Amino acid sequence: MATLLIFKILFRRKVNKYYLSFECCFSIFLFNMWNNLNLQCPVKDVCEYTIDDDKELIDNLPEFISLLTSSAEILTQDHPIWTEIKVLQNVQMKYKRILHCDKCLQLLQRVTTCLRKMKANSSSVLFPSSQQLEYVLLRTQSAAKLICEGLHYSRETFCYLIQRLKVGHLILNLIMATSVTARVNILFKSILVQIFDIYRKLYSWNQRFKKGSTEWPSPLELPDDLETWLKPEVSELLKPKLVSHDPLKFLSSFLKKTEDETEIIDVEAIDENESMVIDDQSQVNLPNQNDIDLGEVIPRAQEEYGVQLTESQNILLEKIKRAKNFKSLKVIWDNLDISSEAILQLLTPHKIRQIDKIFLQAKNKIKNLKQSNQTTGVRRKQVISVTKLTGIKFAKQLGLVGTKSQNFDDEANSSHLQIGELKPVKTFKKLKQLYNTLYHILQSSQQYKNCDKLKKLFRSRKGDIKLLIQSGEKVTAKKLIFCTSKVFLTRFQQHEC
Repeated sequence: MATLLIFKILFRRKVNKYYLSFECCFSIFLFNMWNNLNLQCPVKDVCEYTIDDDKELIDNLPEFISLLTSSAEILTQDHPIWTEIKVLQNVQMKYKRILHCDKCLQLLQRVTTCLRKMKANSSSVLFPSSQQLEYVLLRTQSAAKLICEGLHYSRETFCYLIQRLKVGHLILNLIMATSVTARVNILFKSILVQIFDIYRKLYSWNQRFKKGSTEWPSPLELPDDLETWLKPEVSELLKPKLVSHDPLKFLSSFLKKTEDETEIIDVEAIDENESMVIDDQSQVNLPNQNDIDLGEVIPRAQEEYGVQLTESQNILLEKIKRAKNFKSLKVIWDNLDISSEAILQLLTPHKIRQIDKIFLQAKNKIKNLKQSNQTTGVRRKQVISVTKLTGIKFAKQLGLVGTKSQNFDDEANSSHLQIGELKPVKTFKKLKQLYNTLYHILQSSQQYKNCDKLKKLFRSRKGDIKLLIQSGEKVTAKKLIFCTSKVFLTRFQQHEC
């Protein structure tokens, strides 16, 4: 009676807005035994079997035990679904840090909830009576309904993720979420087919066991075939979703490498004795004599192609300038509304990939600088310099830098190291560290020609030092290292002035 009274109160408050009758809601609440989560297993309901009366059942008992063992081994600890649960949780946490109120995150949380519930219902049950077998059939029935919900949510999430991929923002996170959602959907389908087979085999044993003393709170609805019972829901979910190739062609632009993309080249990995002589003359792309002469290329002044920024773009540029560290700069990019009219005209999928690549390179540079053996002050200034350079590249990709009134480059150039903080060295290891430090300083201040000169000088002196060490003249090599470091610092001081 107390349950009936509570249900009447809930009916008055909530159910009226859904236009359901009280009798209909009460029947759903009371008679759907497969959805009763508080249903207890009749563990102590034991029946007595004798060899004379139940000889056939006792003889077939090994077959029944084998069926139970194989059924319990479907969701073992080695099943791939548990790995996908961990991957999906990691993807969900990464996405939650960026957009904590996004619809895509809510759809992923639905799939995770179904997986978590399925993990809680994976324990095995022993039963010697008909009521305990009926309990297992009910739990198998509820597991099938739960997997159907998971199939529905994973399919809906997958379709929504494909639509979000077309926007071109957060490509890496969305591709990870799409792949794990597709794998979960495939594993759900395989588990559901196995559950259909297990239910059919277990149901055939239902009439062989004796009835115990346990009584269910309501009549059971145990269908002969679980697949037939779920047919209205499963018929569409088990079919593969046909997606034409045309809506997915946009993914090729993200996965295919374009010709304008550059790669990070490790300077030390290049062989200094590598020959640059071209043996085959056919490899040289000589200009065609029939090409039209377009005349001399005259560079324009900066004022001629300056871009007039709107108020919202000026606000965005000021935010990028005021970014004190790399983390705040990354937050600006993650929270940028690329669907707005001011940004949509400037951003293309290629530029979005370039910006993601800029932030990835800057993150790796800062990580390497923090692990270097330099002093804290030097590392801090180098990190600030990398952050400023990243902000410049970010603003240029957005089309915010390049006008007459902007002095963003000057602010970044003023953040590099002072010459007085660096000193000459006497070992080759420290000379290499000095070279890397100077190279990062010149690169941060956008002195690319000086970077090339420094690289060539270091390579030539590196070869001379190795020859002196191999010939046994270590004192001369040490003097050459000291002189080389002084040349590095002197030339850098000249360029800084």
